[in-house]
Amino acid sequence: FNALFHGLYAVALHFDRRADDAMAAARTALAMQPGQGVARYALQCVFIAKGMRDEQLALQRERIAHDPERVAAFEQGLAEAGYEGAQRGIADVLAARYEKSIWVGAQGIAFRYFDAGDYDRAIDWLEKAYEEHDPNLPYLGNPLYDPLRSDPRFQALLRRMNLPED
Repeated sequence: FNALFHGLYAVALHFDRRADDAMAAARTALAMQPGQGVARYALQCVFIAKGMRDEQLALQRERIAHDPERVAAFEQGLAEAGYEGAQRGIADVLAARYEKSIWVGAQGIAFRYFDAGDYDRAIDWLEKAYEEHDPNLPYLGNPLYDPLRSDPRFQALLRRMNLPED
């Protein structure tokens, strides 16, 4: 009866590469508590993993609706360069806020750059997250990061964190 537990279960299922089960658990959590953050994150990961870009874009539009700057960057990026452009637009806004000391997590910025296909910048931000002891960094086990696993910088980051490299 707890939306957070269903959301956490959805994340665990996603990490176990059980996308359909993760999606069902996340939707259960969101039915119980619309906007539940962990469930939205899990659903976002599943959409990305399954290539459900339209669903991912719709979820993002809903999530950023309260932030005109992110909405503008998202829509401009989408119009100019499609899905990847929308992700890069959001990442650039978040990176600018980070540089201005407006609290934005480095790992979250890395995730947006990763989703935009800009792996080098994603790793740059993951290294920054490591330097700052970002509490979300242990979630590098996320299967979405699999394309980074062969990158020597990503492997070095995993070693520094004492996480498995495979």
